[in-house]
Formats: sequence, C-alpha cells, structure tokens
Amino acid sequence: MATRCCSVCILLEMILFVIMVIASSPAAVAAAAGEDIVEETCGQCSRSNPNVNYTLCVSSLSVYPAADLHGLALFSTMPLRSALATIASEARVLRDRAPPGSPPRSCLDSCLEVFRDAAYNLGNAVAAIESWRYGDAKTAMSATTDAPVTCEDEFKGQGMATPPAIKAKTKPLFQHGVISLAIISLL
Repeated sequence: MATRCCSVCILLEMILFVIMVIASSPAAVAAAAGEDIVEETCGQCSRSNPNVNYTLCVSSLSVYPAADLHGLALFSTMPLRSALATIASEARVLRDRAPPGSPPRSCLDSCLEVFRDAAYNLGNAVAAIESWRYGDAKTAMSATTDAPVTCEDEFKGQGMATPPAIKAKTKPLFQHGVISLAIISLL
C-alpha cells in the first residue's frame, strides 16, 4: 500500500511538473504578456485621451501576436490602411454619380484628395515607426487622423450634410487614427 501511495505521489508530481512546464513555455508566457501589454497600453491611451475607445483599442490590437510597445504602434496602423481604402472607394463611387461641376462632386473630389494624402501620410508614419523616429511618426499620424474631419468640413463649408455612406466610415477611421496616435505618443 505504501508503494502504491508513493507511486501515485510521484505520478501527481510528474503531472504537476508537466503542467508547470507547459504553462511557463515561451508561447504561453508571450500570449499572456501580449494580452497584458495590450490592455495596459489601451488603458494608458484611454486615460490620457478621451477620444480613445478602450474596447475598440483592445479588440483591434488583440488579434495580432504579442508585441512590445513599438510593435503595437505598428499593428495599430493596420486597421487604418483598409479603412482609408474603403472610404476612398466609397467617395469615388459617390463622386462618379454626382453631376460634374456640382458642389457635392467638388466636395467629394476634395475628400478623395484628402484620403490620398492620408494614405501617403500613413505610409510615412509606418516608415517613421519602423525607423524609430517617433516624432515624425506622430506628425504623419496626426495628419492621417485629421482626414475624416477635413472631409466632413468640406461638406459643412458648402452648407451640405456629409453623405451617410461617408459619415458612417469617418468615425471608425478617426477612432483608429486616435488609437494609433496615442500609442505612438507613449513611445
């Protein structure tokens, strides 16, 4: 009986040892650290900037592999690429439907130019982050983040409402830009 009890104890110790090894593996530690840095970073950003949506920040950054703050800054630019492409595509469709020379077409032409500039600035921001030039990254990301507001201002300046298809896409674009800018500001 004593031998059987010792065998069970040894088996339990081995199982415990295996569990500890698996739990402390680099992949498990990296995954836990990744979740922690995302939540911590998003918390800092939302506390320092009321425009940062904590839930959106965590959900958009949690899909990427574990990274340090520099990596999170790069990852935070990813949603902006697709958002800019989507809103520019929508603006192009609306512009092509508007009569030539009309105020809506003029506003949409201006928006398309603003979104092209924003895509260029986003590229500059990414290049600056990759080169550890965070001041330049912040400047370029700030210009990118202003694009949706600038587009809406074009319509307001003409006394018109922003088309719903554009308006629906400007808020998420702005919010992702603010998140990225806030993370860059932490570097």
